[in-house]
Formats: sequence, structure tokens, C-alpha cells
Amino acid sequence: MGLSMHHIYGTKELDKTLRELCFRPSPFDPCVYLLYKPGATKPSGILGMHVDDGLCGGDNFFEEQISKLESKFPFGAKQSQSFTFTGIEMQQLPNHNIILSQEKYITKIEPIHIEPKRRTQEDLPVTEAEKLSLRAIIGSLQYAAVNTRPDLASRLSHLQSAINSARISTLTEANKILHEAKRHKDTTIKIQSIPFDQLRFIAFSDASFSSAKQPDSHTGMMIMATHADIVKNFQCPVSPISWCCKKIQKVVVSTLSAETMSMNSTLDQLSWIRLFWGWIQNPQIQWKRAKETLNELPPTYTAPTIKEPPDLAITDCKSLYDIITRTAPPNCQEYRTQLQCRAMKDLLSEGVSVRWVHTGAQVADALTKVMNTAFLRHTLSQGTYRLNDEQEILRERANSRSRVQWLQQNSLEQKN
Repeated sequence: MGLSMHHIYGTKELDKTLRELCFRPSPFDPCVYLLYKPGATKPSGILGMHVDDGLCGGDNFFEEQISKLESKFPFGAKQSQSFTFTGIEMQQLPNHNIILSQEKYITKIEPIHIEPKRRTQEDLPVTEAEKLSLRAIIGSLQYAAVNTRPDLASRLSHLQSAINSARISTLTEANKILHEAKRHKDTTIKIQSIPFDQLRFIAFSDASFSSAKQPDSHTGMMIMATHADIVKNFQCPVSPISWCCKKIQKVVVSTLSAETMSMNSTLDQLSWIRLFWGWIQNPQIQWKRAKETLNELPPTYTAPTIKEPPDLAITDCKSLYDIITRTAPPNCQEYRTQLQCRAMKDLLSEGVSVRWVHTGAQVADALTKVMNTAFLRHTLSQGTYRLNDEQEILRERANSRSRVQWLQQNSLEQKN
């Protein structure tokens, strides 16, 4: 449900009213409130505020409390099932799945105008007006990339690095990215309905090492909500909830070093998300004692017989996987990297298991390299993922077509 208030007398007054209505502010985000009915063991609803707009959902008790909130802070509009919130088209299906799209937003973005005479002079520096247009189109596409279009993130990240030294070829590349965005404007994010006590997280970590063509190393990460059966190599629903692509600010000396930094950053964000979800399940958790609390997640009322950590971190770097998981001394001459890998074991001991997948099954691969993003888009479209066993590992250097065929084959097996 989307809410729009006529006016708010002040954030303190709104906060006070929400607390009086049994809403609890999140310690992780002051604009998020959780509603618990007195005596209940599961939340009745959740509310997120953005200036004078709200995004929320819940049960009958939640509806009652929202009506009381409206009596004090009149709503300019209240919409449900299908509406646009901060430029993102949202639709809830009968099966409770939620579809996020920015098709209309993408369609309205205008390309950069390049004078015909300058188009052939690719190495010519851009004018200040052209650079302003470049920043504008990057900003517009970036808003889509961080909300619904992770398939654009890597190319945009590399484009941003070229702003200060932009040339006509840079403007052409920006227009190509916009064309790509519009060609796949129907790409969406699916937030799928997963049983409350069976929801787990799977985090994909990847990195690209610098090269002659790409002088900067980049890190990519995607964290998805999924079903607990993912650890059994079952085909499971996946809901992307957080992703990023950025340049590694520190100097890295090898692919292993870059992958290690990426995994460390991914595990850090995964811990934050796990704690946030733990608080939603139970606002009384000791989130300030993060290490102890993370190791106890999920709560004991779910599946107490789980023998391995319930949440997963995924890498396609075999050397990193070996250093993290093996007890024997690693065959690695990068001693600082070894220490970082060893330190990551502390994070993994907090209820996370690391798994290795072939590069062809690495969802975050397209977040670190300028490459064909068909596999990522198909994963988003299918809304499912299955971890590989030995018989399902893709052959070396799998091309985009075989990766998509692998994904589609898994989906057909699930339906049958």
C-alpha cells in the first residue's frame, strides 16, 4: 500500500503518534516502523516513510492502526495492489508476489544529442554542456540501476569513472547504455512470497581485476532472499533485495586479492541484513551483541535441526574458497590476503556458509564486468535459482546462450 500525506506537522509528532499506535521504530533505519499486535509472535505490518509518502503492508490489525493514523494525518492518497511510488511501478499479484518496474521511467529518459560533425571525432574532448548532459543521463540511469535494473550497474560504474576525462566516445557509450536499458525496459524485480519461517539469504560476491583496457578493479555484490531449501540444491525462489557495483578503492595486486575484498564487503552487508531481518522477526533480539545474535539466527521457533549455517555466501573464485574452507596451510604467497581470508572465517562462524559455483552460474558476474547481461536478466525473469552439484556445473567459459539454457532447463525440471 502506498500512502501520501497532505502535510506532516513534524517528524517528532509523527514518530510519537506511530509509537502510540504500537509501531516500533527500527534501530537500523529511523524511517522504518514495525507493528506488533500485543501478545503476537509475528509482526502485523511494516511501514516505511519517505518525506511525506509511505510504503506499507500488513494484516487487519495493521489496517485498523493505519486508519487511526489517517484520522490525525489526513492522506492525500491511499493506493494498493498497483501504484507508482517514487518513480517505481509496484504491483502485487494474487499470489502475493510483488513486481517492481521502471519501464515508464526508462522510456522517458532522453539520449544525449551529439552534433553530426562531432560523432565521427570519438577522441575529441566534450564541451561543458555535453559533460552536463552526460552527468544527467548517468544520474537518471543510476536511479533505475539501484532500484530495479542491476543489469545496468556495471556499465554505469565504468561510465562514471570516465566523466572527468570524457570524450565523444563516452557520450556514445552513454547513449548505448540508454538504448540497452530501453530495449530491455520490461526487466523487473520480483519480490516473491516465501514462508516467514523459511526465508533465508544468499549473497553473491564477485570481483574483476584491473587490466590494460580496464585500469580499475571492481567489486560486485547481490544479496537475495530465498527459501531454506536452497542449501539442499533445490530450485528455489529468489528475491533480489540489495546489489551494488563499485570501484575498489584500495590497490589490489591479484584477482584473489580483489575477490577477497569483495567477499569481505559482501559478508559485512549480509550481516547487517540478517540482523535487520532478525529484528523484524523479533524486535527483542540483542542486535547490539551482533556476533552472538547472528550465530543464533534464524530464531529457534523455525527449524532447530538445521545442521549447517542457514545463509549462504557464494563465490566463483576457487582459490578464495579453498583458503576459507580448508584447514591445511594455503598455497598462497599473498600473506596479507591470507590474513584477510582467515579473518573472514569469523564472519562465516556467525551463521553463514560459503559455497563455490562455476563462473557461468555466478549472478554477480555481470555486476563487475562490461559484458552481456542476459544471464542476470533471465535470472530476474525466472525468479528462481539452484546451486550446482558436480553434474550441473557449466563447462569452462560457458557462453551466454548455454547459461540461459541451463537456467531454463532448471525451471522446466521444477515445473515437472
